[in-house]
Parts: sequence; structure tokens; C-alpha cells
Amino acid sequence: MYFPDAPWRMSLSSLPGFILLLISHHFQIVNAERFKVTGPNQPVVAFLDEDAVLPCCFSPALSAEHMQVRWFRTGFDSVVHLYEDGRDQIWKQIPEYQGRTEQLRSHISNGNVSLRIRNITLYDEGIYTCFIRIDPYYEEATVELKVVGLGSPLSISVNDYQDRGIRVMCESAGWYPKPEVTWKQENGHSLTSLSETETQEHNGLFNVRTHLLMRTNQYGKISCRIRNTVVNQERQSVIFIADAFYQRVSRWKVSVSILLVSVLILCGFLVMLVVYHLKKERQVKAAISGQVTRLLAEFQNLSANVECLTAKLEWIKRCNYAVDVTLDPETAHPDLLLSEDLKSVQWRKRNQNVPDTPVRFDTDSCVLGCEGFTSGRHYWEVEVGDAGFWRLGVCKDSVKRKRHITLSPENGYWTIQRWHGYKYSALTTPMKTQLFPRETPQAVGIFLDCEAGNVSFYNADNNSHLYTFTNSFTEKFKPFFWTFFANVPLRIRPVSAWEIENWAQD
Repeated sequence: MYFPDAPWRMSLSSLPGFILLLISHHFQIVNAERFKVTGPNQPVVAFLDEDAVLPCCFSPALSAEHMQVRWFRTGFDSVVHLYEDGRDQIWKQIPEYQGRTEQLRSHISNGNVSLRIRNITLYDEGIYTCFIRIDPYYEEATVELKVVGLGSPLSISVNDYQDRGIRVMCESAGWYPKPEVTWKQENGHSLTSLSETETQEHNGLFNVRTHLLMRTNQYGKISCRIRNTVVNQERQSVIFIADAFYQRVSRWKVSVSILLVSVLILCGFLVMLVVYHLKKERQVKAAISGQVTRLLAEFQNLSANVECLTAKLEWIKRCNYAVDVTLDPETAHPDLLLSEDLKSVQWRKRNQNVPDTPVRFDTDSCVLGCEGFTSGRHYWEVEVGDAGFWRLGVCKDSVKRKRHITLSPENGYWTIQRWHGYKYSALTTPMKTQLFPRETPQAVGIFLDCEAGNVSFYNADNNSHLYTFTNSFTEKFKPFFWTFFANVPLRIRPVSAWEIENWAQD
């Protein structure tokens, strides 16, 4: 072996140190040759919208701080997460995982290189490969991730009468994978063979509708159960129908026959009476009918006008506090492209060469407004168009901006989001609050009332209210914008005085 920095002319006193160096180098090579990467024997199960940890470790327990740890799916270059040269190489990730993964560091010095994936979606289900390189050797292990979704609470009801019996309906939505449906008596006996079940798929999730036809009350109390077979968790609803109800059902045809005869006799009498008076009262009835129709139409128009006027007045009230918001390029993530007028932002994944200052977001694709608010009321509107991923709101000027951030009021963020193009929610804790707007918002209005401690969100096109946060605001607040994996920019649109005057005149 040749050492260019150390000549062979060495004293005898340095010989023991040289021998120890050779022995240490030999053991490192032996350990690298014999190391083994292992994953779990069973699939990892994760719930929708929650986090999942993919276990991976290697033995002997060497430190992986200066090794290459690569997580990928279908191909070596479809990188889910890459850790190399002592840091995360986030710009090499495929777009679906950017800002959602974290290499766990707490036990990396002991050979544990497990990976965390946040906000699990149906797309994440599948096989992952954990690849470890200790030059010139490498090993890998696979981890299977199964995604599950527990549906909504069961809705059970008596739907209608049929064939001298009753039909009990049970419904639930949002299951994954396709669940198992069972009906049971109070004593545990299965009634599933007497039922019919319909399952429909919507956005990858399964909606279940099942019904059971009962002709006698011999079953007493019955239960509907829908179970997720992966995690063996189920939802259950119970219904009890008294004997008197069945007695009414069994007498249904007799009661209807008697009622039908009575109705026919009464109708015949009324027809004769109407024919007798029709000629004399035709004009009066026509006049009354016309007046009633006109009054109903006017009442409906008045109700619609009142509702529209109320919405206009609320919007005009907010517009009195309209502010001119611009984007702060010093805070923008390198993947965000701002317009020259600093009024719009779009995700481009360009990783622009910008200085990494303390105020710039370096992991999550966020940008703040230049304006800061400590008191008063302030209103601005943001066009979101058909963008499938966005988050808007306000945040404290002192929030954390480095590495991954969790948007919540406890961390200084008051925001709402659109996720996967169809799910709307307010980012509250401990759980997100689902939002169900009547119309898809093309623009969002944000109203900050510092004294009242409120941040309210509106569909700016029809002025419908979306959500309001309530808190105590004592610091400087700034407008907050987040966009990801979208070809549609977020644009701050002006609220013009001309538009307000036209609404007021209308």
C-alpha cells in the first residue's frame, strides 16, 4: 500500500500505530461486506390523511449518517426520499412526495433509517424499496404499505314497505378497500343471506348501500355491520321494530282497500258538486288563481332579493377594509415563481438560485405577504381558479420557516386548504374540519379582524361563508400563501371601488 503523504522512512516507534490503522481498515471492509438490510415481515398499515412510518434497518448497527439511503418505488430513479452526504436531497424527489417525507434521525447512528410519509393518500399504497450503499457495497429491502379508510358512521332506517314486510336500509361512505357487510340478529345469527348490497366507487373510495327485507318480527333486534378487513375494524348500527309495527304492515291491504272505497265515493260526490258550480264560478276562480300565482311569484322574488341584498351588504362592509396585498420575494420558497407585479405565485419546481436567508421557507412551498397587521380590520381576495392544491390564510410574522412545518393555530397558522382537487378543510387541531362549499370557489376572500380575534374565509364569487377561526391576536400577522404541483397560479385580485358602487346601485 502506498501513502503519498508519509514516506517509508518511519521510526520504529510509529510502527504500532500503523498496524492499528491497518486492522481498523480491515474490520470496516469486513463489516461492509457482511451488512444486511431488513424491513418488516408484515405490510405497514396506514389510515387515509394520517402519517405512516416505513421501518428499515441494517446490521451490524453501523451509523448511517454518511451513507446513501435511497427510498424508491417502481424504479431506482422514482425517488420517494434520498439521504446522502449527511443531508436530505429533497430536489431529487418525484413531485408526489415533495414536502411530505422525513428521514427519521433519532436512531440513524444505530442503523435505523426508517422513513415517515405524511398525509397518506390512496396513491401511496404499494411496494417501497429501502436501498443502502456503503461503497462499494449495497443492499436493499422492500416494505409494503397498505392504505385503509374507515367510512362514515352508519345510517340505518326503515325505507319502505314491500311484500307484506318492511325493508331496512343501511348506508355508509368513504371505505377503502372494499369492505365486508353483515347483518345479524341479537343472538348472533347471521341474516346476511337475506340482504342485498350495492357498492359504488367514488374517487377511489367505496360507498356502501345494503338493505334487508323482513316479513316477520321473529328476528327482534337486528344490527348492520360494515368491516374493514385489513385492520379488522368495523362500524355498527342497531334497530329494533316492535310487533305492533308488523301488525300494521299485515293489515295494510285491508286498510288501503277500505280507504280506497271511501275516497272513490267522496271523489264522485265532489266531482258532481264541482260540475254544478263550475259554470257559475269559473271567472271568479280564474281571477283568484291568477292573483294567488302573482302573489307567490312576487314573494319568491322578494325572498331572493333579500338574500342577495344581505350578501351584497356583507361584501360591501368587508370591502370597506380592503387592503393592497403584495408578495414578499424574500420569503418565497425556491420552487415558487412570482410575477413582476408581486401579485401572483405559481409552483414551477425550478429550485431557483436564491439566497437562503432566515426569513425564507426552505422545505414547504410557501410565501408571505409584504404587509403586516397588528390592529384593525383588513380584507383581500385571492383567485385560485381550478388549482387542486392550495392553502391560504394568515400567520404570525415569527413562525418557523425552516424544514417541514405543520400548519395549525398552535404553530401560528390560521389557514384553509383545497386538497386533491375536491376536499376542502380548515386546518384545525387535533383534527381537520371538513368544509362543504355549495359551489366550487374560484376566488377566496380573507377578512382579518385583529380586535375581535377572527379570521374569516368566504367564496368571493357568491359571498358565501366558508369558515371562521377565533383566537387572541397579539403579534404582527401577515398574509400566507401555499401552492404545490399546480399549473394554475394564485393571484391577488384588486377589490375596486367602482365595483362596490355598482353593487350598491343595484
